[in-house]
Amino acid sequence: MVAAWLVVSVLLSWARGEPLLAWVSSGLAAPLALAGWAWWFPAGYERVVAGPSRRRGWRRYVRRNWTGLAEVCGWSRVLRDRVVAGSRKPSGQSVPRLRSVRAKGSTVTLVIRARAGQTLDQLEAGVPGLAATLDALSWRCTAHSGSTSTLLVELVMHEALLQPRDGTVPLGPTSAEPGQLLPLGRRDVGGVWALTVAGRHTLVAGCSGAGKGSVLWGLVAGLAPLVPSDTVRLWGIDLKHGVELRMGRALFATVADTGPDALAVLTALLDVAERRGQAMAGQVRAHTPRPGDPLHVLVIDELADLIAYADRETRMEAARLLARLLTKGRALGVVVAAFVQDPRKDVVTMRNLFTQRVALRLLSDQETAMVLGDGAARTAPAHRISPTAPGTAWVVDDEGNTDRVRADYWPDPVIRDLAARYPCRASMTPATPDPPDEGDERETSGSDGPRLHSVGTNEPTPPPRRPRSPRAPRARAAAAATSAEGSAAR
Repeated sequence: MVAAWLVVSVLLSWARGEPLLAWVSSGLAAPLALAGWAWWFPAGYERVVAGPSRRRGWRRYVRRNWTGLAEVCGWSRVLRDRVVAGSRKPSGQSVPRLRSVRAKGSTVTLVIRARAGQTLDQLEAGVPGLAATLDALSWRCTAHSGSTSTLLVELVMHEALLQPRDGTVPLGPTSAEPGQLLPLGRRDVGGVWALTVAGRHTLVAGCSGAGKGSVLWGLVAGLAPLVPSDTVRLWGIDLKHGVELRMGRALFATVADTGPDALAVLTALLDVAERRGQAMAGQVRAHTPRPGDPLHVLVIDELADLIAYADRETRMEAARLLARLLTKGRALGVVVAAFVQDPRKDVVTMRNLFTQRVALRLLSDQETAMVLGDGAARTAPAHRISPTAPGTAWVVDDEGNTDRVRADYWPDPVIRDLAARYPCRASMTPATPDPPDEGDERETSGSDGPRLHSVGTNEPTPPPRRPRSPRAPRARAAAAATSAEGSAAR
């Protein structure tokens, strides 16, 4: 652009006999002003100049090249020559109709009407090719307004999740209802990524360094404002010496960092679910959290340490207790949020009991399918997330739609401030079992609340067996001994 204006300036100055410098300076004024604007105020330049220009270019390109795009995506059909009124009509192509194309933010949205004889499945099969042709970063497609012949395609053209963002301590409840739509970060199509915890068990999977801590503390921060009023009660299990969860220890009613303590926590939560279920039977079908009758949320950092890598007795009992909790606790207001590095079936045996899953960066497409379901490796490729973008994840909503998101990062000082601002009032401390003659499980009242005792089962300990008295000799043996003595005497 600048070179072209220099050529024009030379020609105009020669033709009109005016100084060349005047034409050159006037032509460079506008580009230099825009360059300075972009340098000193990039956000304003992007909002006013660069963004609208880029979105206008996307729309223009799709409209002008729609026939060619439909052909390379495999959506077109060649029509044979037909004879109409005695003349041969040349062959052509039948392509889906582009009803509309819109661009907002970093997303281009297309509404495509299938051609005659074409199904939505055939249209969906060509969307990856369309995304690759337009150099889109990600894509998602759904039926438009429930139609069986119109497809809504969203293409993310610009990376909106490149820069990390730190989390901030919330000043009050983050949602109208406890545990509903907790803000964790951003979506690549724009807007806030929110996750619902109440009434759902959540599994977050990601390899080492994928950013599981960002999701964990974002979830805890969303629930934290309701912790002091005991509307939400947080429980923690962290068998990696409590390094992660003890950073915000004051937020939790208890944090178990050993196997026996973890079993005590699981047993206590099962007891809560049992008592609450008996109280709700015939009254209501779903628990509503309120002060004094809270939503119990169990946060497990590195699930595999509890159910796969611990000693045999601990992992078998933990797997049994956790499976029961996942099966019966959801409607009773006792939910689990577990985080794991290895999502394989031999590690996470109860993977299908988690009702919602988040896939951070994984190591293979098989792991992506294990976490998000069959076919997810194509629509939500978590194994292709960059290692330089921790906290980036793929999620699948209740309707099967995929979404690429990035959780906010939570530095240690912010976690400490969060714990200091919203401490838990109902503190509980796991303890070792009592002696057998005093009972297996006992609660003592005090300022710290009831103490949890790690127990293997809920059955009472049987009384010790008395030592067996010596067995009397059998009659046959006695007779043999008598005959032997008589022979010796003879």
